[in-house]
Amino acid sequence: MTDKNRICVQKQRFFALCGIVAPILFTILVIVESLLRPGYSQIFNDVSDLGIGPYSIIQNINFIIFGLLSIGFAMGLGANLSHRAGKATKWLVVVFGVCIILAGVTLFSVGADVTYAKDVVAHGLVSAIAFLVIIAAQFTAWHALRNSENSIWGSYRIFSLIMGLMSIFTLLLLSYTQFSPYHGATERLFIAMWMIWIEVTGIKLYSLTKL
Repeated sequence: MTDKNRICVQKQRFFALCGIVAPILFTILVIVESLLRPGYSQIFNDVSDLGIGPYSIIQNINFIIFGLLSIGFAMGLGANLSHRAGKATKWLVVVFGVCIILAGVTLFSVGADVTYAKDVVAHGLVSAIAFLVIIAAQFTAWHALRNSENSIWGSYRIFSLIMGLMSIFTLLLLSYTQFSPYHGATERLFIAMWMIWIEVTGIKLYSLTKL
């Protein structure tokens, strides 16, 4: 392996690790901050509610870090997916990362009179865009691999399709339960779908660097 190829592989491993680390780190920080917030409910409260009130800086920085890692992950994904659908996947995930960063930024200056993140219009807007584009990315990744070799990608293509469909289903469930006492639970179920997709895709990208 030449030095140029070695550097390329190292870059791809770094981008893949961004996808592997992002969901794990985000989840850990959400758990930590929720434990620091008496009265916070994993069943009722949105994850974004952690970005308001005591220790909110933890969650807002968590959003920013997750967004930056997602952009790095997008670079690795784009390098391994060909055709226009592959490039679309890359830029959809980049937009997702930018929106997640903005989701944190929009909560930094929220006043003390705001109780729920859903009442912050700018935050709700960028979050909605992030949710839609990450779902779209799962389908474009599936489409980009329509002529891929099974020996390389295995069953990943069908996995991406299934996770995309599950993301749509859980998003509809989230919308249906928007004003229910268990809205936080359905939001977490929805988030888990595309978090799992990012995690598994990151692992798959890392495994490709060993071929």
